[in-house]
Amino acid sequence: MTWRPAWIALLGLSACGPSQPADTSLLRAGDVWIQDVTLISPERPAPLPHAHVVVRDGRIASVGDRLPTAVSDVTIVNGAGKYLVPGLIDGHVHLAGVPGMTPEQEIAMREAAAAYDRQLPRSYLYFGFTAVVDLNVVDRRRFDRLKAADVGPAVFDCGNALALANGYPMAYTPPALRWDAYPNFLYDARQASSIPQKYSAADHSPEAAVTRVAAGRGVCVKAAYEPGFDPRIGKLPVPTAAMMSEVREAAHRRKLPLLLHANSLEAHRFAAEIKPDAVVHGMWNSGPDGSSGTELPAAVRTTLDAERTAGIAMMPTSRVIGGLADLAVPAFLDDEHLQHVLPAAVASWYRLKEGQWFAREVVQGMGLPRDRAHAVLADIQGRGQRAALYFAREGGRILFGSDTPSAPTYANPPGYNGYLELRELEAAGLSTKQLLSAATIENARFFGLADYGTVEPGKVASLLLLRSDPLASTAAFDTIETVIVKGRVVQREELSAQSR
Repeated sequence: MTWRPAWIALLGLSACGPSQPADTSLLRAGDVWIQDVTLISPERPAPLPHAHVVVRDGRIASVGDRLPTAVSDVTIVNGAGKYLVPGLIDGHVHLAGVPGMTPEQEIAMREAAAAYDRQLPRSYLYFGFTAVVDLNVVDRRRFDRLKAADVGPAVFDCGNALALANGYPMAYTPPALRWDAYPNFLYDARQASSIPQKYSAADHSPEAAVTRVAAGRGVCVKAAYEPGFDPRIGKLPVPTAAMMSEVREAAHRRKLPLLLHANSLEAHRFAAEIKPDAVVHGMWNSGPDGSSGTELPAAVRTTLDAERTAGIAMMPTSRVIGGLADLAVPAFLDDEHLQHVLPAAVASWYRLKEGQWFAREVVQGMGLPRDRAHAVLADIQGRGQRAALYFAREGGRILFGSDTPSAPTYANPPGYNGYLELRELEAAGLSTKQLLSAATIENARFFGLADYGTVEPGKVASLLLLRSDPLASTAAFDTIETVIVKGRVVQREELSAQSR
């Protein structure tokens, strides 16, 4: 059974009661009245047509099918023929840095990087993400600036991730810098000789690391099991089951869910053993037991079944591989959607030789022509999608996260990458209803975000007005007309990078 603190039930997140008529006496000056809209909220068994939703002081005051009495000084949003849904929650983002820019390039392109930071919150809203969760805060000042943006999503975090000493992702940072970059690392006695003496085992125990996350008001704990995927670096140290069990118990004592980075069969087997609350990534690296064609091997199915039976949720993050595949397709930068989420200076820089450095590194590292590299990566992405589809169809709990950006890749643009994640998972066979739930109520329940995820009285007014039905296709999230965030009514075109 999935770990879920008892207080989650007290918040009414799973309540599915009948619609309550809007009380006409509640309509007051300053309210926002969304009228005559089809309401789709995941806790409801069916859409509510001709609904009226009243927002007051940033929260939902009432939801029902009665027509309130109009008063002066009320903002009216005409919902006739449109659809109202809760704002989406991207449960896996990284807000520090410009995708595809090294720290040195950001310094050289200071104005472009600053323009990216200013646009970043709006880019998430442009595709309907009114809340995001940063799973590894590495630049607290920058994170806090983005969190405080006047127009932007609600921002939550897991603090600094619990990286194993010299393991993933520390191993990808030069030794002289990695200890400062990952101050919340887990001490590993097996590597005592390679850990600077100023760091003690007590200060970097599972208990101490989780305590720091909780003290920083983190809503989750992030750790990793990653034996390595880069032959230039070789095999990485991984945590023991005993160590990760200590992390899980320390997290649960503080009512925080544990997310485990895992993308291989080996890592998912480890997850089934230590039972985190969710695996962050699908299973696209199956090793010698990997899939052939469209059939999942027995070893993969057995492991997925073990995770599902243990109540472990899955966040597929299909765009991790999709974003790498898109680097092999130069036409990706011609996608018209990019003009809405990227400042022109950043989009133009990506076309330059300097901006193409990571694309060259990926393709050349594979030793294949671009078209062949794309095909290989697309096949790997397909493996992960098939595993996620099997897990979902067997009743596994799916969470939504885009891992934006998963690497220094321009093919994981903010906001749009989440939209692509929805589209590609739908194309892989996951239902629109399941994807909507994953990105709203399921993420809200998992991360303990009681104010988000549904359209109910008392909740924060994070809402999307769409021209198309999201239960018919996730393409509806490219038909957003209005975003209501922090009680503010914002037209989508105002959020575009072209509007600045």
